[in-house]
Amino acid sequence: MISATARRDHAFTPAALLLSLCLNLAMNSSTAATWEPLAPLPEPNGGFVCGAIGDSVVVAGGTNWKDGSKHWLDRIWVYEPARKAWREAGRLPVALAYGVAGQAPGAFWFAGGSDGKETHAQLWRMDSKFAVTAIAKIEPRLVYASGAVLDGRLHVVAGAADQAKVDTLTNAAFAFDLKSGATRRLAELPSAGIITGTAAACGGRLFGFSGAHWDAAAKTVVNTAAAFAFSPKSGRWDKLAPVPFPVRGLTAVALDDRHLYLAGGYKNEAEAFTAEAFIYDTQTDKYHPSTALPYRAMVGLVVAGEWLYCLGGEDRMKHRSDAAFRLRWKSLINAGK
Repeated sequence: MISATARRDHAFTPAALLLSLCLNLAMNSSTAATWEPLAPLPEPNGGFVCGAIGDSVVVAGGTNWKDGSKHWLDRIWVYEPARKAWREAGRLPVALAYGVAGQAPGAFWFAGGSDGKETHAQLWRMDSKFAVTAIAKIEPRLVYASGAVLDGRLHVVAGAADQAKVDTLTNAAFAFDLKSGATRRLAELPSAGIITGTAAACGGRLFGFSGAHWDAAAKTVVNTAAAFAFSPKSGRWDKLAPVPFPVRGLTAVALDDRHLYLAGGYKNEAEAFTAEAFIYDTQTDKYHPSTALPYRAMVGLVVAGEWLYCLGGEDRMKHRSDAAFRLRWKSLINAGK
């Protein structure tokens, strides 16, 4: 039995209740996911390949628009957190946009893409000094594909043969060995061909989300909400719960071995670009609304150290953004608990 004295000691006086509320607010604000604005990209850019080497963030290639003309880019830009500034770190061997990129210890890998005239057939490696080396010639040539590094291979999913002919899209999937460049054909995606989807490796599997199919009758692309996971052990694709709405140009990035952050993209003519975001739990196959992007666009997302970076992208038709933001990625997971 609790004594009267004990009851008085544990009573919630107005002052104690106010203190409790203030403490709770302080704790919640400490875990809130808030985007921090950074120095903008040196030039507006979208469709670039991006990644992290150590704590530095790399943006390479891409496209932008000037005076009504589309320009295909070849510069390598590096964001140095210690200086909170961008610097130029050289040029790619070719102009390149809409390629597939992935992370590996001490290096950043990318393949395919286009210079606006032809689709590239190389697997490239960028080292810790931001030097780019062509590792192997690869086939098939794909642009608008998605993928990630998993088990020592750059996995490439779907895409098209020509950036100007989106009806050349495919549902094929391949894995390129990072040492030899050898190609392994994987099981086809259990779907019609897809372009501008997104993919990320997490917990030993490759996850692919959304994108667009080609409607031959209407001669246009149609967004999809489909989602799949590939297991290298089984060699099989499994269907997942669909993304909350059809979207193309969505971007996925792994936060840890369980959670993915999915954000941005283009929804439809009525709503256009979106900043909506979700945390996808790979163990429960569920999407949870998350902190939105700081602007509506098809963006580049990179995890480097404790930070998640949101970079550039297509924010309206025939336009590119130079915006750059970051937040602490653990706050995204903590906010959902």
